[in-house]
Amino acid sequence: MNIKMGKENIKITEEKLNKLEKQTKDKFTKKLIEDLKKQIKSDEPELFKQLSFKRIVELIKHERKREELKKFKSNWYNKLFVFEIFGEGKRAEIKIPGNKKLKNLFEKIENELSLDPGHLYEFQIGKYIFGTVCDEWQEIFDALDDYSIGFALQASGLKIGDLFKFRYDFGEERVFKMKILNIQNGKR
Repeated sequence: MNIKMGKENIKITEEKLNKLEKQTKDKFTKKLIEDLKKQIKSDEPELFKQLSFKRIVELIKHERKREELKKFKSNWYNKLFVFEIFGEGKRAEIKIPGNKKLKNLFEKIENELSLDPGHLYEFQIGKYIFGTVCDEWQEIFDALDDYSIGFALQASGLKIGDLFKFRYDFGEERVFKMKILNIQNGKR
């Protein structure tokens, strides 16, 4: 597992952890913060403390993006989207209504590209990541694939001709590119 840590370790203090605790409403993240408060007073190796701190910071960033998305209002539910997906020598064109969920888009991709079932996936659309999200400990802590396609694309500010990524099977690290070929009025 490759985790990029800065050149220097961050000095973890109870004050920093208290600030992070005020930034989250998530019970799991709060529990991790409480655990790390105990760890900083122990003889546990510094690496474990640094990894825990990084994990907490990433969870809070993810929580902020979820909150940001909750505030966004979309009017692209009644659009029909045409995508081209390509990579690994495979290519497919997919048409899907904007009111369908990202998990429905995943199912179409899985079918069109004959992908093996049962693997984790995510869509990297603009600054957002939608999908069955895991942290570096491979714990599923959120499922952001229940957003509609229209919502995800409009919230991300994408338009015809733009590309985004579809990441599949995290162990094999299979990455496909998706291009928005067309956005049509009306669901079909």
